[in-house]
Amino acid sequence: MSIYLTINTILELICLLIGFICLFHDKEPIWRFFILYLLLICLTEVSAIHMRKVWSMSNLSLYNIFLIVECFSISIFFYYLFKKYTSRIKWLMTWIFLFMIIYASEVISNQFAHFAYRTASVISFVFVLASLYYYYLLLRDEKSEKLDSYAPFWWVNGTLIFYFGSTATNIFFDYLIMDQFSQFQHSIRYIIFNVLNISLYCCWSYAFICRYHQRKSSS
Repeated sequence: MSIYLTINTILELICLLIGFICLFHDKEPIWRFFILYLLLICLTEVSAIHMRKVWSMSNLSLYNIFLIVECFSISIFFYYLFKKYTSRIKWLMTWIFLFMIIYASEVISNQFAHFAYRTASVISFVFVLASLYYYYLLLRDEKSEKLDSYAPFWWVNGTLIFYFGSTATNIFFDYLIMDQFSQFQHSIRYIIFNVLNISLYCCWSYAFICRYHQRKSSS
């Protein structure tokens, strides 16, 4: 059982627990949907560990499949945040269409034998742009928000930090997945993503708590 308890899985489970407690009764379906997304993250991570350590097989194909879930989930959540300021469903549909073309061409070319890091790099880059665009919309909003307790702001903060780091990491994917520190058994890429995951799940968890307090105060 201990093989499934890593920094990533512990962070994901804690974030899932906080999300379930804070968002289960939320009035907005998109926030409740995020509980399901976090559950899929946890199941994917545990399954990947099982494939690698118990079955001694590559788990890259599993992460390739999860890229679809990740892209759709984060994209839809961003669309929900943007709807407060501007509703352009064509942007979302265009992005999903482009993603599917890029993803299909890469996984077909490598026959699921390798991680689709080029697609992951595109996803990260687009989500960084989406995060910065949200900040721009937030600055232009005539209604001021108390940012230290504003849930969407903290959700975007975590997303920006993670995907900005992911963009740089995926660019040097081949180097980072092979290179290792002498005192560690993991690649530099693995260590970097652990740090990014800590930032991501801390920000998301705080966003869920802010959302919970907002719902309680409004009721």
